[in-house]
Amino acid sequence: MDNKTLIQLPAIRGIIGDWVYYQTVIPFKELINRIDNDHSIREYASLDDHLQRDLSKRSKKISEYLMREKTRFFNSAIIGLFGGPPNWYNFDLAPSAIPEMDLSDGLLNTIGILELTGREKLFSIDGQHRIDGIKQAMKNDPIRFKFDELPVIIIAHTDDKEGKIRTRKLFSEINTKAVRVSGLDDLITNEENPADINARRFYAEFGCFKQNTFTQLSAASNISPDANEFTTILNLKEVNKTLYSRFYKHLEYRPSNDVIESLYQKSVAFWTDAINKIPKYKSIFIDASNTVNEYRNSVGGSMLFRPLGIRILSEGYSEWLTEKGNTDGFWTKFVAIDDDLNSVFWKDVIWDNATKKIKAKTSHKFLVEYMKYLLNLDSNLVYLTEEYNKLSGIEESNPAKIELPTRPQ
Repeated sequence: MDNKTLIQLPAIRGIIGDWVYYQTVIPFKELINRIDNDHSIREYASLDDHLQRDLSKRSKKISEYLMREKTRFFNSAIIGLFGGPPNWYNFDLAPSAIPEMDLSDGLLNTIGILELTGREKLFSIDGQHRIDGIKQAMKNDPIRFKFDELPVIIIAHTDDKEGKIRTRKLFSEINTKAVRVSGLDDLITNEENPADINARRFYAEFGCFKQNTFTQLSAASNISPDANEFTTILNLKEVNKTLYSRFYKHLEYRPSNDVIESLYQKSVAFWTDAINKIPKYKSIFIDASNTVNEYRNSVGGSMLFRPLGIRILSEGYSEWLTEKGNTDGFWTKFVAIDDDLNSVFWKDVIWDNATKKIKAKTSHKFLVEYMKYLLNLDSNLVYLTEEYNKLSGIEESNPAKIELPTRPQ
């Protein structure tokens, strides 16, 4: 690895705990020769083998992202340095250099130039995938990235047993103690996934839902039985995912605006039909003759006002479209199914009458097949009967099986 050339980097020097660090930027072209992703702080070679296999898979996605996006950006990678301390030169600014500012010694000692001679060794502590992805992208098209720079934090590492333990501890703390972005925060900020983008737009623009009057901005997709709102914005996202699954596979990057608009119109078509064709929905969103609380309460109510029930509705709609190619007849069939949670169709399937709660463990696969069965679509009756008996508390060894509920005509 040729990293003999000297380079000066603008930097900020800081201290946190017992770590001294340098915040700087390194041009992509310098990363290729200077940062060694193969250097190990792991205890055993076999663990590194596993990490390297994972590295190649994820780095390929990062490389593709870099080649695709003009608005590419990364947060700071953390780089370990050993084999000699870097040269640090703080700016020697006299107080008169910026007369209108009172520059303290502490500030002046923080800003400077970090000089790497090429004799030191640099390796990734946090950011291996980013750096490896950058290296792959640079091989494909170095001209594209000639002005790109990666923000990095450089820390001093001692390459002995105790030093490796210290650096592993830092890696662990960075990766396990950081707070994950909540599902709601991700939905609000995501600009790549149409399910997120269109859930936000639906919340803001779809007149019947009137933003937070009927749509709750909750960090969970579930909703309290006593809530005044119809559903949550995260549940709108889940419905979008179901509605879009036949037409679009999300590939971790933003599709064209035409695709996003086309998918949004599918959401509009679904909800417009649902509100007009389902009497309980119509009574709330159009006639305003009833409230959500009349159909959802702590002892049951309608499955159409529970997040899981709404997703089941969207699954049935999507499956009908898949088999029939259009929605003709769907709403008549669906409305004929009793939506009361205590009815034969939903009790023990998604509703636990003893605890008065939705059954969270009923499998998605079963619910899709069950909805197909109730709609008289092609379904796996053997599988359904077995799972239905399990949900009803009938042991597999018990020969006295119960039949699936009779479908509405």
